[in-house]
Amino acid sequence: MSDLKKVYKAPTLAAAEEALLELEAKWGEKYPMVIDSWTNHWEKLSAYFKYTEPIRRIIYTTNTVEGFNRQI
Repeated sequence: MSDLKKVYKAPTLAAAEEALLELEAKWGEKYPMVIDSWTNHWEKLSAYFKYTEPIRRIIYTTNTVEGFNRQI
């Protein structure tokens, strides 16, 4: 599983926040703009964890479904 997936596929908000810290520690120097974007917008991004896991899965797979439909 990629390091970013550990954030958005985390089972809880607390686990996601821990994964985000790990992501920052590992990749923060190489990709500071990406990490800054996630941390600066975390309040909005973390609202996603108010939903149940099946709903969250639909949310984070929407782009894949849209890409597939676009190809058809």
